[in-house]
Amino acid sequence: MKRTFAHAWLPAVLLAAAAMAFEAQPASQEPADPQPGDTFSDTLCSGDPGPEMVVVSAGTFRMGCLSAEGCSEYELPVREVTIHRPFAVSKYVVTLEQFNRFAPGRAFAGYNFEGPGTSPASGVSWADARAYTEWLSEETGEKYRLLSEAEWEYVVRAGSTTPYPWGEAFGANHANCWACDDKFEFTAPVGQFAPNVWGLHDAVGNGWEWVEDCWNDNHDGNPADGSARLEGDCSYHVIRGGSWRDGPRELRSAFRRPVEKRMFKGENFRVARELAP
Repeated sequence: MKRTFAHAWLPAVLLAAAAMAFEAQPASQEPADPQPGDTFSDTLCSGDPGPEMVVVSAGTFRMGCLSAEGCSEYELPVREVTIHRPFAVSKYVVTLEQFNRFAPGRAFAGYNFEGPGTSPASGVSWADARAYTEWLSEETGEKYRLLSEAEWEYVVRAGSTTPYPWGEAFGANHANCWACDDKFEFTAPVGQFAPNVWGLHDAVGNGWEWVEDCWNDNHDGNPADGSARLEGDCSYHVIRGGSWRDGPRELRSAFRRPVEKRMFKGENFRVARELAP
């Protein structure tokens, strides 16, 4: 009698426990029919929001130095790249507060950052930036990763073919750098400048950004589908975007630099997230 009773209630208990466990999993906040420019944040297991993401459409662009002057051999040859599927990219670089939820003490505020506002996560190695994306994936049940170099240039250009995301001329107060004529002497809080036309803030300037790719001296042989280039000198990885220390040359959309991933502590990075088919 007791044995029969135990078998009768056990499935109900297991089903209830499974339901509770299912309810405890964070739900995806991705729009049901994501359109370019839509924004969303996935929920972490703690209930805190993940990075705010912007939906980016599929498309084709020309990668590399498109101007007749000022090109580096590192930025050539110009290649046509097709991004076949929409994806999402973080609206801002990852902040110190966001990174500290993953690994407290492994990053710090930007150089001489005083606020007010939110500091980017600074001093993050390539391995730690990548580990953060893996943690986000575990926390949300979604696929997060670093951007490929082609994806980075695609979202920074946002359809532009000019040297800078905002146009042909360098101008003033478009970003944070030594020659930008902005109000910041060192690291600026995230989101202090107008976004590019796809809604990304701090697309260039303030801090170099890690991407997934190994270093190669030029674009010859880059994947035509925009995926990361994972051969070459993989003791070095690519950084993009320039920083508060840099000037007009480094803030160009095409500019790229190699750094030793074991030694260099990056200043900024942003994340990509794959969307449901």
